[in-house]
Parts: sequence; structure tokens; C-alpha cells
Amino acid sequence: MKPSNYSEPVQLIAFVLQKGAEWNPDVLSALEGMWGSIRHKGKLFSFDRTSYYEPEMGTELYRGVVSFEKCVPAETIAQEKARSNELELSFSADGNPDHRGVNIDVGYMDLDKVVLPSYKRGPFKLYAGDGVWLDMLLTYSKGLFHPTAWAFEDFKRNPYQHDLQLIRERWRKACRNNP
Repeated sequence: MKPSNYSEPVQLIAFVLQKGAEWNPDVLSALEGMWGSIRHKGKLFSFDRTSYYEPEMGTELYRGVVSFEKCVPAETIAQEKARSNELELSFSADGNPDHRGVNIDVGYMDLDKVVLPSYKRGPFKLYAGDGVWLDMLLTYSKGLFHPTAWAFEDFKRNPYQHDLQLIRERWRKACRNNP
């Protein structure tokens, strides 16, 4: 039995959706201001399989993943979700959440999976409290990240595979050297 104060540190990550094929330096600076130094900045990939975000963000959208030097306890991911929403608001037109300049899906990676918190319920999401549901989108086995059946289209194609593998390996090494 684990002690009641047990906490498992996880790798904090963020999938960032933005306009343009090059990382926005203002967004990167804001991410570091919120969560500290970036450990890995992945490649941006065209987000062109759905028009879901076009009404609020326009066209020519790209998404990539970043990880941070900071590890967080898994049970604090709901608070990190609230912080990511605050950060998104700072990039929205006139503070209007319907006119976002960037979409930041903060989440975590552990050795087995990638989990994103959401304020939207769903049949495969687990309630974490405070209006937050946890969505396990990718599982890790046999050296690869595999999308769940309910994952979003870009996670099913998973152009982030290489970046996620690098993030996992770097995090594993960092945790081994700094328990």
C-alpha cells in the first residue's frame, strides 16, 4: 500500500496550436514564463484534417509539442489546465475566449501514456474533480506511442511520434539522474 502522501512526478507537456509553420517566439516565451525552461521543442505539423478551430483561429494552423524541465505531480494537472486557459486568454483578441490566438493543450506524459485534461466530459474520460476530465490519448508500448480508439485525428496519425519518443527518453534520463 502506498502512503497517502505518495505523488508520482510526470513530464509536463503542451500541444500548441497556432497560426504559421514557425514557432511563435511570444508563445514560447509565455510558455516558459508559465512553466519554466523548455526541455524539448518539437516540430510543428499542419493541422489540416479538421476545420474545428477555424472560426476562432483562422486557417493555416500548425500544432507541435513542447516539454518542460519541470516535472509536476500527476494529481496537479487540473491546476495546470486552468493555468493554460489563462495563458490562452492572454493571446485572445480583447480577452474573448472565442477568438483565441493560440490553443494550449497542457497535459502529462508518464512512462506508459499521454494524458490531457479537459473541461469537456466524454464517454472515455475519467473525472478528476473541479470540472476536469482526464483523456488518455496515447499509450506507450513496444517503443511507440499508440493512439486510443477515441483520440483526435491528429493523434491517430501521430506526426508527434518522434518528438514524443525524444521527450520520453529525455525525461526518463532526467528523472534517473535527479530522483
